Amino acid sequence: MISSMTAFGRTQKEESGYLMTVEIRTLNSRGLDVVLRLPKNFIEFEDSCRKLIGREIKRGRVEVFVQIESTKVEQKAPPISMALSRYYWEQLGDLHRQLPGSDPPRFQDLLRIPHIYETREEIQDRETLGGLLACCVEEALAQVLRMRALEGASLLKDCTARLEALRQELATVESRKDLVLIEYQQKIRDRVRELLEDTEIDEARLLQEVAYLAERSDINEEIVRLRSHIDQMSELLAGNAPSDGRRLDFLTQELHREANTIGVKTGDLEAIQAVVRMKSEIGKLKEQVQNIE
Repeated sequence: MISSMTAFGRTQKEESGYLMTVEIRTLNSRGLDVVLRLPKNFIEFEDSCRKLIGREIKRGRVEVFVQIESTKVEQKAPPISMALSRYYWEQLGDLHRQLPGSDPPRFQDLLRIPHIYETREEIQDRETLGGLLACCVEEALAQVLRMRALEGASLLKDCTARLEALRQELATVESRKDLVLIEYQQKIRDRVRELLEDTEIDEARLLQEVAYLAERSDINEEIVRLRSHIDQMSELLAGNAPSDGRRLDFLTQELHREANTIGVKTGDLEAIQAVVRMKSEIGKLKEQVQNIE
């Protein structure tokens, strides 16, 4: 079972005079990186949000955006200061009297003065807000988990297909293994005889050198390790337990290393072509694996 690291969730709830909106976006990351963007003066809720997220998500960058606003008119509308209004009205009257020919002040002139509006300190029910925030985070997080699971199913299908393609290419390489060794040994013998021409050849010594060079070109160990890595990845992807994306990423690196070694060792055209196709599949597999939690 695998989960993608990319997803999005959003929820909005209204309760006790508050409207709360929570958005959660998750992205790829090497570890768990939680970024909380709460309104100022709400830092006390950060720890509880991190714990909620940490229980459900083990890897990825998690960005949480929280917006809180009051739905009460008396809280949203700034009150007018009567004392400041009287003061500015008197000032406008004095200014009119001191400036001959000016129009007398009007009520709308007073309303254009921003200083008459007071900034009221909003009375907040911290307990209600804390419970509302937890509920919104849980709902948005549930959406994220569902999306990650759906993305994971697509990743599983693609990765499984690529592993099967690797098995087929590996079978091609393996089918050429013994034939390549025989051809390689014969080429060495022919080349040595060509270089030495009429010189008497120590056949025992020649066989020893041929065997040594052939051993260096043997790809059996790399084939065994490649098959083992493919099998391990298949087991991790198909298991019921959540797959470890970091382990899968490590295995893709090992796949590439073994395939590269085979390509260096073998001189058979058909085997080399199969290795090139394998490396292409491994590169695409690595891109997909890096999205897994």
